[in-house]
Amino acid sequence: MIEKPSVESIEPLMAQVLEAVESARNKARREAPMPRITVCLENIGWTQLLDYDMNDYYGDPLLNCELQLRQKLIAFEMFDDDSPISADLSASTGMYFDFTVVGLEVTHEPNGVPHIQEDHRLRREADVSLLARHNFYVTGEMPRVFELYEKLQELTKGRMRVAFPRWERGPLDMAVQLRGYEQLMADARERPVFVHDLMRYLVEERIRWWDAYRAEFTVTDRTAGIGDDWINVPFISPRFFEEFCLPRYLELEEYHGRISYLHSCGNKAPLHHLIRRIESLGNYEVNHWTPLADTCRNLPPTKSLTIALLNADILVQSEAEQEAQLREIKELCAGRRYCVIGSALMKMHDDYQEDIARAQRWITLAKRVLHCVPPAAL
Repeated sequence: MIEKPSVESIEPLMAQVLEAVESARNKARREAPMPRITVCLENIGWTQLLDYDMNDYYGDPLLNCELQLRQKLIAFEMFDDDSPISADLSASTGMYFDFTVVGLEVTHEPNGVPHIQEDHRLRREADVSLLARHNFYVTGEMPRVFELYEKLQELTKGRMRVAFPRWERGPLDMAVQLRGYEQLMADARERPVFVHDLMRYLVEERIRWWDAYRAEFTVTDRTAGIGDDWINVPFISPRFFEEFCLPRYLELEEYHGRISYLHSCGNKAPLHHLIRRIESLGNYEVNHWTPLADTCRNLPPTKSLTIALLNADILVQSEAEQEAQLREIKELCAGRRYCVIGSALMKMHDDYQEDIARAQRWITLAKRVLHCVPPAAL
């Protein structure tokens, strides 16, 4: 287990991070050519590697600060990818703090797996008036977010940027969690006005939150993304997306000025013709469930791609399978900007060092295939 940190134990870690940020090695990473190659551990992966309770991480500002610094240094040294180390910390108290702003409770298992409240009163009655308007300062997790933000500011003394978490969760995720997936799908057929009202309420609350956030921190850049894990065919149909989701996304685009990303954990290819109506969306996420070939056919070459591979692609596949996958990516994406991310890495073998070694070998292979770096130079 991690020993209890102190202000004194944090200082040398912060100095190491700041030195690494200014290093020639980090400068080379910032200037790495496209496609960018990145790997990253899942929250579960970090708790497995460093043996700590995620509830302590979210609840103890000193531990939070130390672990963020240690994780930055470990990732920078452990993975020779194209990810630069940065001089910033996040004041996050959980994966889904924005769910708590609309009245849902979120808890975490020691390894970081979140549990979102399922017995909300909206599940029993289709009535948007049951949902209260939030207060930016006191609703849900907001007091804890402010407390952690202020403590990290105190600990860093202006030497690192502390990022206040931003509401970027989309309205469909929240509607599903408030109402339940099966019930919401039935609502779309039986009481579509209610679904429109619910989605509109969630977007209005997000905009109200952002208005308060911008005023509190004098933020001028309103750019934000949308994370809606239920944007997944066949969980929803293109018709459902066009009627209930797209109008709200376009409202968010008008408010934010630009939508920086649209994340989901499902297949978006059948929706690309609709998503393209979000004109400011210049980069498209391509997860393992969204076929890359379909994506390249559906989207003009001016749209860049972020290709997120499964952790099993990195940690389980043979080198021959990995090379074939990388060569297919390179061929399909010829002529466009893209990056490849080995995301959500975690312990999948008896010895965690085997997973780390496999990720390191994948990085070397990806550089050879995608950057055309000869083996002798690696």
